[in-house]
Amino acid sequence: MNWMSKHFTFVIIPEGNQSVRRYRLNRLALILTISCILLLAICSALFIYLFWDRSDRVQKLSLQLTSTEADYEQQLQSKRVHIAALQGDVLQLTQQAQSIERQMFEIEQLESQLKEIAGIKEPAVRISSSAYNSEESGQGGEEVPVPVPMSTGGALTARTMDSYSHIQTNIEELGPSLKSTINALLKHQHTMKITPTIWPADSRKMTSQFGYRRDPISGRSSLHNGLDIGGRRGEPVYATADGTVTLSERTYPHGNNIMIDHGRDIETRYLHLNARYVEIGDKVVKGQQIGELGNTGRSTGPHLHYEVIVNGSHVNPLPYIQDARKDASEGEDIHVQE
Repeated sequence: MNWMSKHFTFVIIPEGNQSVRRYRLNRLALILTISCILLLAICSALFIYLFWDRSDRVQKLSLQLTSTEADYEQQLQSKRVHIAALQGDVLQLTQQAQSIERQMFEIEQLESQLKEIAGIKEPAVRISSSAYNSEESGQGGEEVPVPVPMSTGGALTARTMDSYSHIQTNIEELGPSLKSTINALLKHQHTMKITPTIWPADSRKMTSQFGYRRDPISGRSSLHNGLDIGGRRGEPVYATADGTVTLSERTYPHGNNIMIDHGRDIETRYLHLNARYVEIGDKVVKGQQIGELGNTGRSTGPHLHYEVIVNGSHVNPLPYIQDARKDASEGEDIHVQE
């Protein structure tokens, strides 16, 4: 204890005329003071060391973060460019799809015209652009996005665009083809309307065919320039094609007779009628009743004498009557009486 109670005196002599300063410390206080100074120095050194170590780590992490951010920014920019390209492709695909839809709608209209011309009554099932605006064409359901991997999106888009282009090319080629078909069909339909292809009467009983025969009144051989169809007096007689009436009169030996000009140098004539329903200049359509079967003029009984005249010359009417060829091939009720 005596050692600890000893004192030390510190003398500070300033410069000039200032007084001398003395500080008296016992050994315990001196030891504690020195210990505190050492501890403070050690703590300061440790703090400086830790501070520089942390600073170095923070700097390295900052550099690493900056590099990572740059990589991420580069990747993000690449994704943005890729997304912009995909959006452009999607827009182009959408435009192609809309163009294809419009062309399909036009083709469906052409199909409807073809069916109408051909007499097909079944309605065509179609999806048209107007369906999206119609109150009667509701649509719905859960939206399930289609996953498209970014790495394969471009290739998939390219393949889809190629497919669309191929389909659009086929549609563009099909449209004019269908229009050409419609025009050809309309032309054929018009040709069929003005071509005498149906029976001029309800009866199918042919009492005398075209060509040479024994005359039923004189008994001499003569040329029969038409087709005789037997029936009852007053039965309807029909125009066998569209045309214009050029003759409607009663003469001998023809009796009541009518001539129709069908164009293309084809005419038909109907003789021995009981009555005439049309006059010169009248327009008639195929299947229209123009008179009644009768027995006027030089005739042995009720019948229709039917002639087909091509380029001014009489021809056999039978090949023109399509029903006759069909019925004959199927063995239906056609009677020929000489």
